[in-house]
Amino acid sequence: MSTKQEWSASPQDSRNISPPSPHDTTAAAAATTTATATTTAASPVVPRRIHILGSGNVGNLVAHSLRTLPNPPPVTLLFHKFSKLEDFQTSGSRIELHRPLKEVSISYGYEAELTLPPNAVVAANTPLEALVDPNTGATPPPPPQRRIANLIITTKAHQTVAALRPISERLTKDSTVLILQNGMGVLEEIKAEIFPDPASRPNFVLGITTHGIYPEGPFTLVQKGMGTISLGYVQRDHPEAPDWKKEGVVRSWFTSSPPPPSEHPDKPPPLNTLPPSSGYLLSTLLSAKPLEAAHLSIAELLSAQLEKLAINAVINPLTVLFNCKNGELLENFYIVQNMRLILWEVSQVLCALPELAALPGRDVRLSPDRLYDLVIRVARLSAGNYSSMFQDVRNGKQTEIDYINGYVLDRARDMELACTVNYMLVNMVKAKGKIVQERAAAQVPFVLFGHALCPL
Repeated sequence: MSTKQEWSASPQDSRNISPPSPHDTTAAAAATTTATATTTAASPVVPRRIHILGSGNVGNLVAHSLRTLPNPPPVTLLFHKFSKLEDFQTSGSRIELHRPLKEVSISYGYEAELTLPPNAVVAANTPLEALVDPNTGATPPPPPQRRIANLIITTKAHQTVAALRPISERLTKDSTVLILQNGMGVLEEIKAEIFPDPASRPNFVLGITTHGIYPEGPFTLVQKGMGTISLGYVQRDHPEAPDWKKEGVVRSWFTSSPPPPSEHPDKPPPLNTLPPSSGYLLSTLLSAKPLEAAHLSIAELLSAQLEKLAINAVINPLTVLFNCKNGELLENFYIVQNMRLILWEVSQVLCALPELAALPGRDVRLSPDRLYDLVIRVARLSAGNYSSMFQDVRNGKQTEIDYINGYVLDRARDMELACTVNYMLVNMVKAKGKIVQERAAAQVPFVLFGHALCPL
C-alpha cells in the first residue's frame, strides 16, 4: 500500500467536522491547501492534520496558536470524557485567549473526537443519546477511524499511558508524537507499555514549556507570563536497545536513542533530514509565533529538561507542604534552607547521569548554586501563582510527583546513590494528598489560608 493510500481519510472525515464559525475565514484556504498537498507528486505525502490529546491549558494554547496561523493546519481535539466534549461544544467550539495589552484572540474551525476504549472513536457531532441503546444499553459500532500522522500529547504525566492507549492503533512508524508536559520518564513508559517493538514505534519529539497559562472558564485562557517551548527530536531506538525495565539498565530515553555521531552536539538536526511527519510537525510549531518555539539539539533539550525538573522538584512539593504561593517560599529563611538541601541532592544525582558524561560544562550547569539561582528566578517571576502540584492536591487529584522528585529518586536508585530527601518529599506529598482526599470524602473542612474548603 502506498503512503498516500495508507493515510487516506475515512468516511468519518465528513462526520466529525465541527461546523466552522462565521468568523473563521481560514477554513477554505486550509481545505484548498490540504487538497493540493494530497495530489502533489512529491513523496512522501504528509497529512497536515494535527491531533491534540489533552484539553488542559497547554493543549488549548497549542491548539489556538496553530489555528491562528495564516494558513492553519486542520486541528482535531481528542476528548476522553463527555463532560469535556460538552463544555467545548457549549463554548461554541472555539478557544479564547487573553494576553496582556493585546486584543482578545478567538480561534474556530476545530474538529473534536470522543475517544472511548477499546480504540473506539465517536464523532463529536454524534448525539449523546445515540451512543447507547436505551433498551439494551449496547454501544453501536464505532465509525471508521483515520490514522493519526501528527499527535501532540499535553496530558498530565501520570495520565499519558491510559489516555494514549485507546488511540495507539491509529499511530504507525510514520507518525510523530510530541510529548509536551512536566516531569520525565513518560517516554520510557510509552515505549515499554504501548510500543514495545522498536520497528513499529512512531517517531517521538520531546518538549518543555515555560508559558504561564491559566483558565478563566471552559476553553478560555489567560496568559499571565510569556514563555517559550523547547523542542527536540528523539532518534529512533536501535533494534538491539535493552529494555529499560530490566535490572541494571539506566532508565533514560537518551541512553537507547543517542544522537547520531554526525550531529554537531550544539546544533539540532536539519528538519529536512528528519522523518517527514517529524519535520512537518516541528516546522509548523516553529512558525506559530505565540508559542515562541525553538528547535534544540537533543543533548541541549535533555539539559533543559533536567533544569526544569530541578526547579519543579523544589517549588512544587514545598508549596504543597507549606500551603503557600510560589513567592512565599522566598520569604522564609527556614524554607530556603530546605530548598538548598533539596537542590544539593538533586544536583548530585543529575551530575552523575551517564548520558550527560560528554556534556560540556555539565557540573557547572547543574551545580547546586546555579540550580538555586534558577529556582529563585522562577519563584520570583511566578510569585503570585500557585504551583500546579498545589492545585492538584487542593482539588483532590493525583499529582505528578512520581515524574518529578520520583524520577530523581529512580535515577538515584539506578546508580545506587542515596536520595533520602527526595524520598521523603515524594512520600510527604502523597500523604498530604491522601489526607485531603479523605477529608473531602468525609466532608471535613480543610483550612487553606484561613478559608474552609469542603469539598475540595
